Amino acid sequence: MRCVMLLLSVLAVLPLAAQVTVTGEGKKGNPTVRIQNITGNAETAGKIASDFRYCGWLDVVRGNTSDYIVSGNAGENSASLTVSNGAGTPMYTVTAQGTDAAKTAHAAVDAVLKKEFGIPGICRTKIVFAAEVGKNKKEIYLCDFDGRNITKLTNNNTLSIEPSWHPNGRAILYNQFLVSSTPLVEYDLVNNRSRALVRQNGLNAGRISPDGKKIAFVVSVGNQMDLYVRDVEGGNLKRLTNDRAVEASPAWSPDSREICYVSNVNGRPRLYIISAAGGKPRRVPGVLGSESVSPAWSKDNKLAYAARLGAYTLKVLDLSGVIPGYTGPQGESALIADSSAPAVEGESPSWAPDNRHVVLSNRGTIYVVDTRTNRKRVLVSGKSKCNGAYWSPILY
Repeated sequence: MRCVMLLLSVLAVLPLAAQVTVTGEGKKGNPTVRIQNITGNAETAGKIASDFRYCGWLDVVRGNTSDYIVSGNAGENSASLTVSNGAGTPMYTVTAQGTDAAKTAHAAVDAVLKKEFGIPGICRTKIVFAAEVGKNKKEIYLCDFDGRNITKLTNNNTLSIEPSWHPNGRAILYNQFLVSSTPLVEYDLVNNRSRALVRQNGLNAGRISPDGKKIAFVVSVGNQMDLYVRDVEGGNLKRLTNDRAVEASPAWSPDSREICYVSNVNGRPRLYIISAAGGKPRRVPGVLGSESVSPAWSKDNKLAYAARLGAYTLKVLDLSGVIPGYTGPQGESALIADSSAPAVEGESPSWAPDNRHVVLSNRGTIYVVDTRTNRKRVLVSGKSKCNGAYWSPILY
């Protein structure tokens, strides 16, 4: 209990808005915005300004010059925001509703992001992660996209790791290490109850397909660790790999037809893609580093992974025109993040619904990284080590 209370006291001080840094030259910065004259509920107005700072699509500035100006009225349960150009000419107005000040602000800023950039937004999301609470003990926690409202979800008094989201946003999955087994547990956030979704001995991380129908997972049997897939509710179990290599970290394609995973079948850990129906694996071309691990597949067909470049470092590949068939120039795929810039160190990236930002872990701290600009900000940090962060879909 003392460890749990220590963790909560340490995490409660975060995030800090000042903990925003830029690594590398990155690419062209964001459009600028001034928050000007939002009347009504002061709490909602303050959270709207905060969400604009944290959303990563606009840079909030002061003074008389900016690309956009945002004004309007905000209540606890509704808000109306008018977006004007830099000269002050109104362009459009968005409205939003919520059950409290924070949710109203999240919905309002996401409405601006959708109107201006055509994206689903980022403010109405949450992030799950594992945090150390004692020796050989980790629990699963939840926070808002800006690192606020940290909530402890499990109290298993054991190792609970590798959390991920069900695509419906109503449940999370995680691995629980027990004395005789390592079940993949589904925790229902709505009804506050858990069940063992997969019970095979030697079970490693599992992920549910974007369409919610299948689950991919790795099982250790004897000296082998192989990739399997089956229906979420059981049945149609299929073994996708059968070799002496170590397989790990399955990540589904956006159409739920393929799985990217890590294998050392040719010596060092590399990324491979295999059909969920079975077949011959294909090595992903164009990856950097002596090793490539922990893939994450975005909805717009980008692959984030950790490349061993001294330390593990975030890299992003554009798979458009490469999978299937590897038809890119000389079989290589295009790098999104500038490989010449000092990139962000970390492992286990997970994409936000905006297909631009990822959350990753490095040395016990969780960061949000902008893959277009190489900017990063601290999401969660403290004396207790945190890792395995996973970004939710839009939740409300």
